[in-house]
Amino acid sequence: MAWATAIAILVFLFLLHRRLAYFALALALAVGTMLWFTTEKEAGRRTAEKQAISARAGLDADACPDPVRPIMVEFTNGSDRAVERLSFNLTAKLKGHSTIGYRAFLRNDSIMEPGQSSVTCYATLPHGFSSPRPQTINLDDYEWSVDISLATFSDNNR
Repeated sequence: MAWATAIAILVFLFLLHRRLAYFALALALAVGTMLWFTTEKEAGRRTAEKQAISARAGLDADACPDPVRPIMVEFTNGSDRAVERLSFNLTAKLKGHSTIGYRAFLRNDSIMEPGQSSVTCYATLPHGFSSPRPQTINLDDYEWSVDISLATFSDNNR
């Protein structure tokens, strides 16, 4: 809608005063280019920071002794800023299969300083298993993985 309004204003300016319209067009292009470069730079920085966080998931009875929360997820902060929150997908495929048999969207709010790791244990969500849900679920039959979708960083380390 904003683009349509801007085009309508430029057409109106061209009808009234061409020099003013050319000036407005040049100004709009300059401001638009500056905004585009700024947002692209910020998006690239955020992507690089998010990619600096590594994650792995699996079953580890030593790290997660509670049978209600058997899935261990370990995050490692490889960025130069502290991580405040993470949103991620925990997925699992049956060994030897290519389709995802379990999916859960989860969050972690453990603050991780640069270079620090955090281990959290999670329970399986009953509706996380794809349909038809297996009668007997043996978590050892699955290969677990983590995909980070969103990372929130502390502004203190800028």
